[in-house]
Amino acid sequence: MKYKNINHLNLKAFLVGHYGSKKILQASSFLNKKYLPSEIEIIYLNFGNFNKKKLHGCDYQSFGYFGSSKKYWSANLVKVLKNINDEFVLLALDDFLLSKSLNVDNFMKLYSELENNSDYIAAELTLSPMEKALGNFTEKNSIYIYPDTFGFSINTQWRIWKRQNLIKILENTTDAWNFEVKGSEIQNKSDFKSISNYKPVLDYPEISAITQRNLKNVSVFANQYEDIEELIDLGYLKRDELILGQWKSGIPLYSKYQKNQYDVLNLIDDIDEKLYYKLLLDRCLNIT
Repeated sequence: MKYKNINHLNLKAFLVGHYGSKKILQASSFLNKKYLPSEIEIIYLNFGNFNKKKLHGCDYQSFGYFGSSKKYWSANLVKVLKNINDEFVLLALDDFLLSKSLNVDNFMKLYSELENNSDYIAAELTLSPMEKALGNFTEKNSIYIYPDTFGFSINTQWRIWKRQNLIKILENTTDAWNFEVKGSEIQNKSDFKSISNYKPVLDYPEISAITQRNLKNVSVFANQYEDIEELIDLGYLKRDELILGQWKSGIPLYSKYQKNQYDVLNLIDDIDEKLYYKLLLDRCLNIT
């Protein structure tokens, strides 16, 4: 089947952040420009001001101010989305650091599925390793459909969205967490579905680089060693702040495991959790 050319889509990618994620915007934009086609317009949405000249050609829009950030997260995003007429948009949080280039053919497969099926409203660009391992993948049927029992059928990972459907969900939610939890409840009770692709589309560690758990640190787990070192050399990341993962305790330092992240797996006791992180490393670090 022949798909549309990505050059003709005029897609905008809205990457939503918070004050804490501002510290990695230079690193994030550097990787996004490296791994995403130039035809995708990247727009960062964050609170307060930021010097766009530091974002490697990406755009920046103020998303309001911190005092209103949590309560009006969804409402602020609705305002942004209602100011454009695009049928489809890309949406994600801004603190996912990319590991590999977008697979355009597999991306266009997802886009085509959305375009030609009225029941599909969003397509996730990275399928969780465990969902992939447990799924029913065939070469003829590479599309994964999130079941209505899935707790996070709506989330803030990289997705292609039908803009109008996204707006409707946002209008019934408040903050990012509520968007994922209540948004999933809304979708799971409807006839609409989210999809993904068993084949690789956009590989990155689906663990946020910055979390409330480790505010002073930045996770580079499952990012390419060469990228990390270049970002350090450019001054976009600080070596002494880098960790591998977002653990509750015993946070592994990048400086200790930098040349072999697989050694981190020895710190995990739970078999299923260890398998998840191994598959994530395999996917993002080019090992199959």
